[in-house]
Amino acid sequence: MGVIRVLSPVVASQIAAGEVVQRPASVVKELVENAVDAGATKVDLVVKDAGRTLIQVTDDGCGMDTDDAQHCFARHATSKISSADDLFRLQTKGFRGEALASIASIAHVELHTRPADSELGTHLLMEGAECKLNESCSCAKGTTFRVRNLFFNVPARRNFLKSDNVEFSHILDEFLRIVLATPEVAFTLYHNDKQIYDLPKSGLKQRIINVYGKSYNEKLLPLQQESQIVRMEGFIGKPEAARKTKGEQFLFVNRRYFRHPYFHHAITSALEEVLPAEHHPTYFIYFEIDPSKIDVNIHPTKIEVKFQEEKLIYPFLRAAVRHTVGMFNISSNIDFDNVSPLDFSMVPTGGVPKQPGISYNPNYNPFDPKTYAKSAPKPYEEKPSPFRPQVSDAWQQIYETLKENTTQAEEAEEVQLALPGTENPDENPEQNLAQPSLFQWENAYIVTCGASGLLLIDQEAASERVLYERFLRQMERKEPAPVQQLLFPESVNLSPQDAETVKDLLKEFKGMGFDMEPFGRHVLVVRGVPADLLDQPVQQVLEQMMEAYKCNLVSMKWGRKNNLACSMARTMCVKKGKVLSSIEMQEIVRQLSLCGTPAVSPSGGKVFLQFSPAEVQKLFNERQKI
Repeated sequence: MGVIRVLSPVVASQIAAGEVVQRPASVVKELVENAVDAGATKVDLVVKDAGRTLIQVTDDGCGMDTDDAQHCFARHATSKISSADDLFRLQTKGFRGEALASIASIAHVELHTRPADSELGTHLLMEGAECKLNESCSCAKGTTFRVRNLFFNVPARRNFLKSDNVEFSHILDEFLRIVLATPEVAFTLYHNDKQIYDLPKSGLKQRIINVYGKSYNEKLLPLQQESQIVRMEGFIGKPEAARKTKGEQFLFVNRRYFRHPYFHHAITSALEEVLPAEHHPTYFIYFEIDPSKIDVNIHPTKIEVKFQEEKLIYPFLRAAVRHTVGMFNISSNIDFDNVSPLDFSMVPTGGVPKQPGISYNPNYNPFDPKTYAKSAPKPYEEKPSPFRPQVSDAWQQIYETLKENTTQAEEAEEVQLALPGTENPDENPEQNLAQPSLFQWENAYIVTCGASGLLLIDQEAASERVLYERFLRQMERKEPAPVQQLLFPESVNLSPQDAETVKDLLKEFKGMGFDMEPFGRHVLVVRGVPADLLDQPVQQVLEQMMEAYKCNLVSMKWGRKNNLACSMARTMCVKKGKVLSSIEMQEIVRQLSLCGTPAVSPSGGKVFLQFSPAEVQKLFNERQKI
């Protein structure tokens, strides 16, 4: 008897569903894209418990008759292609015909649909790929899908879902990719009976403003170029719209969202002269190209697209971005005042390329003293020999630092002796603490010594550990959080995903000293900040915190408080490169000694290295043997 068996349709559907439906966001993507493909002018999305309990999509599209309603849940059933050649003429989002079959195999799905030319609609109820109910009903034109109890028959997949906050963030990602691609369609989004978005039909720029806030009206530069290969339009964010976190970066081709590292590099390289260091640009760029020149079937989730002529599109995109930046006087290194519009026209078949022109200055004289002065060689500069030991500079810095600290100690002792009642400094140990007993090396490490030997402390890791434990105590109400009230309340505009996360963590934020409340969909009004925040921009601090928080969700399985405390500590800690005073260094060392786990930072790195006298002597002995 053979060992190979044909799987039952139910098992095959559940296996296929694992590829199509990875999480609730996958269901949202498939259903909303189907609504857009059906010609809807309005799409309503309702989600409960981040999609675990309910995902409902209602549209006013073409609807389905009874036969189509029954066939739509069959595997490989689709109205969008009929042959393999149609794959190279795609104008729709979906085309495989597996989405509804996969969803129905792992959830309870209810369908109400009616075409415009029919008086009655169809009501279907699917459970685990089995049809439990099929009847006529009265309903509005269009289609409504209700997906309940996702992964009810695959408990292992349900248990692997993340928290509601994380899963809803993925739903927002998929929702925004679709609404930005189709501004001519109105959308609404409700989560747990709360309206998140109400987006009317609009133009492209207005749709971006409706999604991300009115501040984007002044942050966007229009981009529009056309060639025989591709037509592109959209917007590039001004340098002030750039963020240290990966902000709004969207590429669309024929109304389909896609990722393309090669094109992303073209954009970032064109903006590298105007962007601040370690910042990411904002862009919304839409490509229109012959469908036969691209392949959208190279990735299971259709998030990657292969371009037949991507090497020609790369310089065209880079030049278009630089042209946009130069036209609006953002870059001082590009002068477009006397430059004609970009010409990317291709040479027709059988044509003759235009001969390039050559320009020169007939008055140029290489023997002119002024010209010669500009090109004269620089005086010879002696370079260090590769055979000479290159350690003197480093030891010279250490020597100067030690010398400076010694001078400060002597000055502090002289002042102390001059004060009344301090003739013997040993009798007043509290004042002796003010004397510098440690120094900073490379503006990154604190060096001190004691009875146990030499101690080398990473100032960033130490500060992060101190702040982490303090923020945990504050959130648990074991320690009061000092609040510094702002003279004028400050409005902070965050991305939709980050704004929802902050709203969900408001209680924890207040425990750490933030006095803020929501004001609109993704705007927060901040009236007070933690006293440790000092003069750091609130907008920048919250953006960096949210980026660290999201990274921790992926790399560390922490609870809300631990994750937030770690993100806050990483954002506000003393960074490498900051020059510290003697008192600041002593305070870091003192607070570190009071921590419960002083040797390890919240990120898992070492906080300090300790060298005993024997270990130091061993290093010298090994050096002498060489």
